[in-house]
Amino acid sequence: MRRRPALLTWIRRSGSVARNAGYALLLAAALLLSPAPAAGELRVLASFLPMYLFTRNVVGDTPGVSVDLMLPASLGCPHDYALTPGDMRKIAAADLFIANGYGMEEFLGAPVRKANPRIRIVETAEGVTPIRAEEGGHGGINPHTWVSPRNAIRQVRNIEKALSAASPANAGAFRRNADAYAARLAILAGELEAASGRFRNRNIVTFHNVFDYLARDLRLSIVGEIEETPGQEPSAGEVRKLIRAIREKKAAAIFWEPQYPKRLADVIASESGVPSRALDPVSTGPVDPSTYETVMRRNLRTLVEALGTR
Repeated sequence: MRRRPALLTWIRRSGSVARNAGYALLLAAALLLSPAPAAGELRVLASFLPMYLFTRNVVGDTPGVSVDLMLPASLGCPHDYALTPGDMRKIAAADLFIANGYGMEEFLGAPVRKANPRIRIVETAEGVTPIRAEEGGHGGINPHTWVSPRNAIRQVRNIEKALSAASPANAGAFRRNADAYAARLAILAGELEAASGRFRNRNIVTFHNVFDYLARDLRLSIVGEIEETPGQEPSAGEVRKLIRAIREKKAAAIFWEPQYPKRLADVIASESGVPSRALDPVSTGPVDPSTYETVMRRNLRTLVEALGTR
């Protein structure tokens, strides 16, 4: 989920002067090359896949509203993503920018405002009770709110409000679509929570802190993470410490993410004597509006299999 071209990495690390100059060039390209919107059309840009899926479900087939995805659906979480000229063109042409917030999109701020001073940025996680550093989120607030269906409902409602404010004539359609989607998400959340009441073992290990909000919903205890610093593989000493914790706390399973290689998870699982299973945070995948529900139900089956039920 942190795949970033080497050139963009170099640009980001090359200092504030070069960075500002780079953004100025990107802005110029965006203003010159961005297409003019159709008259009366509301153009909505979503930062990455889950925000796109939520927005698509709220918009539905409402005429005069277009929804575009900025990051490729195969890229994942945009923690330290660097904007490209193509991104800046999309931003320059949009009316609304749908973001997760809570620090997930670190590029929000001056670069986006320079590309499009009139754009409205919607941080959909607003109102979600945050998990902070001392509770499991690294470096402040854990931004992976959408992995909880309960949080997803709140984020969908925030999207609905923003769309309705931007296009009052379509507010009724947005509300109906949001009501229908929120009802399906509530059923999904209920299925997860009902299963969690029967889990035999609630101690788990995750790849990193992406599942903290779901664990809170399901009363699971995360007793260890493979990557305590996202994007940085653990040292040999950290691996040994994690294996000890898994054994001492009798963790049920190690959960890796399809967006990362599973090699290290399998090695730790083998050394610890526990199974490894895939849990998907829906940060990559198909752009079909049903993707979130499909993937989360697959996660439910995985949890039931790995944790057992009474």
